[in-house]
This record gives sequence, structure tokens and C-alpha cells, in this order.
Amino acid sequence: MQTVTVTMASRPLLKAGKYHLAALGRGQETQGLATAFKPAQEALDSARTAREKAEDALAEPRTLARFAEMALEVIVRDIASKAHELDRKAGGDLIFKAIFPSGLDPEVRPRGAGQVTAAIALRGRLDSQPAAAPVKALLLKDLDAALAALGSALESRRMAEQALGLARAAEDGARETFVSSYDSNAGAIRQMFPRNRPRQDLYFDTIRAEQTVAEDGQAAEPTSTGTSTSTTEAKKP
Repeated sequence: MQTVTVTMASRPLLKAGKYHLAALGRGQETQGLATAFKPAQEALDSARTAREKAEDALAEPRTLARFAEMALEVIVRDIASKAHELDRKAGGDLIFKAIFPSGLDPEVRPRGAGQVTAAIALRGRLDSQPAAAPVKALLLKDLDAALAALGSALESRRMAEQALGLARAAEDGARETFVSSYDSNAGAIRQMFPRNRPRQDLYFDTIRAEQTVAEDGQAAEPTSTGTSTSTTEAKKP
């Protein structure tokens, strides 16, 4: 009989569980095992569904954050362009250097929270440097709006990522319970039908899927899903 491990993705585990429940239902002597195993099957199914929904829910905040990053970068480049324009009229680079003392690249290269930090520092210079006053009058409000939008988008993304992390942890726990219950039933089946391997094998489907938890969007190291006989040996680090 082929056993399961916690490094296997939830879908092949659930498929194996459905077969196992159907097989246990074929005889009165195994009905008790089915009753004991069914909650583990249902819990893993619910946890997998919740994790997939959390993954789907992350798409919109990720998109908003990326577009907000781009919008802020556009404003920063507009500030640089306006500074260059005013400097050309004045015959120098005083305004640009007052706002961008290290050049433009350090202000547009960061992403996420790093971009917010850089933009806040840029805003401080734009607000405090006398030479920057003409640019401030034109673009400070736009910069503030872009900063606020990015901050809000990043917070939404952070909350969605946190929700996904919790959903993954819940699925990990449900997977461990499933594997423990499945292994326990395997031991019980061997005791019910000793020295009868063909009868034992009837209650456990052949698992062909090689998908691991890591390939299913989880934080686990891929391992073989062959015929490991110990659940504890398959624990993730």
C-alpha cells in the first residue's frame, strides 16, 4: 500500500482520501475507520479551499500596489523633469541638485516600502529647500496624493499576504492531521487483514501525482512521495 506524506500537495491527498472513504464504506467492519477519518478529509478540503481563496484575494492588492508604485515614480520623474526645465532657464543645476542630491536613480529604483521611504525623503527636500520652491508649488500636491495611494495599496497588500500566510498555516495543520489519520487507518487495516496484502491494498488508491506542497504555493521543500512508511520522517523543517 502506498502511504502519504505532509510534503504532498493537498489535491492528491484529498483524492486519495476520497477513495479511502469510499473503500472503507464497502464493509461493516471498516465503517468505524471511515467515521474517524472523515473529519480529517473535510478539514483538509476546507483548508485547501480557504488557502486558494486567499491566494486569489491577493491578486487585486498586488496589482494596485504595482500600479501605485508606477504612479509615484511618474510623479518623481515629473519633478525631476520640471527641475531640469527650470534649471535650463536659469542656466545651472541648482534646483535639481537641491531636490535630487544623489541623482534621480536612487529615488526611482526602490520598490514597495523602500519607495515610500525614498519619496518621503524627497518630499522633505522639496518642502524645505528654498531653491525647490517653484517645483513644490507645482507638484507637491501630486506627490502627496501618490504617496498616500501607495501607502494604502501596500497596507492592503500586506494584509492580504498576512491572510494568505494564516491560511497556509491552517492548511499545513490540516494536512498533518490528514496524514496522521491516514497512516493510523493503514495500521488498522493491516491488523484487520493480516498477511492479506491484496485485501489491504483495496482500501488505498495508487497516488500518481508528484506535486509537492512547495509546487502548490506553499513553503515546503520538495521531497519524494514514493512509499515512505513514516509520517514523522516526512515532517517539514
